[in-house]
Amino acid sequence: MGIVSEQAHAEVDAPSLRTDRVRLVVLMAPKPGLSFEEFDRYWLDVHAKVFSSIAIAERNLLKYEQFHLDPTYHDVVAAQTLAKSQTRFRGIAVFEATSLDKIFEIFQDEEYLRVVVPDEHKFFDHENAQILAGPFATIIDKL
Repeated sequence: MGIVSEQAHAEVDAPSLRTDRVRLVVLMAPKPGLSFEEFDRYWLDVHAKVFSSIAIAERNLLKYEQFHLDPTYHDVVAAQTLAKSQTRFRGIAVFEATSLDKIFEIFQDEEYLRVVVPDEHKFFDHENAQILAGPFATIIDKL
């Protein structure tokens, strides 16, 4: 197969970024003084219900997921040749919507500010969180 044919074949099979959805992820830092277990349980058992109870989250989001760091995997990960640095983050909140504006509408909503933000201050360190946003491409999905 010539180089032109290979490029044409690659373009047909190449993944592309979705244009109908966007994701915003928050690298979650626990509030100082909370144990790993306290942060993890509160975020999943309490805060998930608080956040998902507000009308605008239901209306604006296509998906809300929590990725929880599992400390039992630390030694396995450290033994690999992947990234060697430890992180202060304990999880990742994933918000998916049709546009970034839809996600930011949530964070500016009166009910979010009144109900969710005070709950976040119980377990989440806003000052040390990191936020990333953009389109995504699914490369492998066996669901």
